Order: sequence, then C-alpha cells, then structure tokens
Amino acid sequence: MVANLAAVLPIMVTMHIEEVDERDSTWEQHDSTFRVYFAQGPERSITTFDVSGATFSEVRDWTRNQAPDDTIIAIALVGLDSRGLKGLTWLLGMDPNDHPESEIEVRMLAEMEPGSPSS
Repeated sequence: MVANLAAVLPIMVTMHIEEVDERDSTWEQHDSTFRVYFAQGPERSITTFDVSGATFSEVRDWTRNQAPDDTIIAIALVGLDSRGLKGLTWLLGMDPNDHPESEIEVRMLAEMEPGSPSS
C-alpha cells in the first residue's frame, strides 16, 4: 500500500451536489451505533468495536486517542435492512480488508492513511 495515497491520486472527484427539500425525509434516528475498525501495522491486524451512546464526532475523537501511530481507522454507521440483517454505511474510510474497486473506494481508502486529515 502506498504510504500516502492522497498525495499520488489525481483529483478525480465526481461528487454530485443537488439542492433538496429538507421535508422529503420521513424519519430520523438519533441513537446510532457506530462500527470502528482499527487496522494496525504492516499486516493490518484488525480490531473492531461497536460504539453507541455517542455522536460521530465523539467516536472519531475516541478513535484518534486510542489508535497508535501505525494504525488506520475506519468508521461506519451500523444499520438494519428491510430483512433485519445488519449492514454498514461507511462514514470514514472503508473496510481495511477490502481492496478498492471504484474511484470513490480509492478516495475512501486514502482517508484512512495514517497522518491524513481525517484519521
């Protein structure tokens, strides 16, 4: 893995921004559970935690205080689909076990590099 992917990536952002009516959502959830991945060392040994009773900013701050310098961090929102099966929506980074298969996944992986502004 490149030491700092963000430094070698060309700017390829294909972000789409659309103004919307804030009244188009029908529900909100305030009691979130976050899945935190710590991937440590060159082998990327994974330790995973579920964190609840906290905001995203509190979880991100906790991860920064817990992670050694050689550790990358990923944070996801834990949710259930219509079948009741658990799944993840990535908020910071992506599963450190996965290899990026799309442009956005490359950018998500770059956010996880030690020393990046997000990690």
